[in-house]
Amino acid sequence: MTTMIYSCKKDKDPTTTPSITYPNFSQLKVGNYWVYEQFDIDATGNATSKNIFDSCYVEKDTIINSKTYFKMVKPNPYSTNQSDISFQKDSLHYIVNSNGKILFSSKDFSTIFESSYFLAGPNDTVCQIVKQMADNNLTVSTLAGTFATSNAKEIYSMYPNWASVCNPRNKHTRYAENMGIVIETLPFFASSPNYIERRLVRYHFN
Repeated sequence: MTTMIYSCKKDKDPTTTPSITYPNFSQLKVGNYWVYEQFDIDATGNATSKNIFDSCYVEKDTIINSKTYFKMVKPNPYSTNQSDISFQKDSLHYIVNSNGKILFSSKDFSTIFESSYFLAGPNDTVCQIVKQMADNNLTVSTLAGTFATSNAKEIYSMYPNWASVCNPRNKHTRYAENMGIVIETLPFFASSPNYIERRLVRYHFN
């Protein structure tokens, strides 16, 4: 005689299942702002203050495709008459923009969020750009304090005509829990090995 044994598992009551709470790396709330100091970073990593201060802030919230996003305003480092504007929201452990682009994740360090090419002309590819999380819990210091950060890193693999300075090139956007961005590499020139960084000086959260 064959005996068959079944194990029955009672379904959990969804009202008693605890919800997952993810850490806040964005501080997206209207009126919040961050002040950064710009630094020149030379090829050996030495930093020199430019005595330029950037104020980045959350201007308002708005509904896009039935979801609430927050308008983030940053000064454009290469134009005094324009600002860099994006609409962002928290989504689980991700920060995403209104175009569905992933800007950051506190948990996902394996997925390539973006892979694209930058062109100088129809037959001239400057580089391939790959964006992925890196440097989990790397400690960095600015005038605002010392922070454990994770890096939304962009790797620029330069094509031969544009690789005379160094290859690859890297841009870093380092986020800290309950703080947002504490260090950010600004867009660079392919002809120069130097970078410009924003480093957090002070902040205000509502």
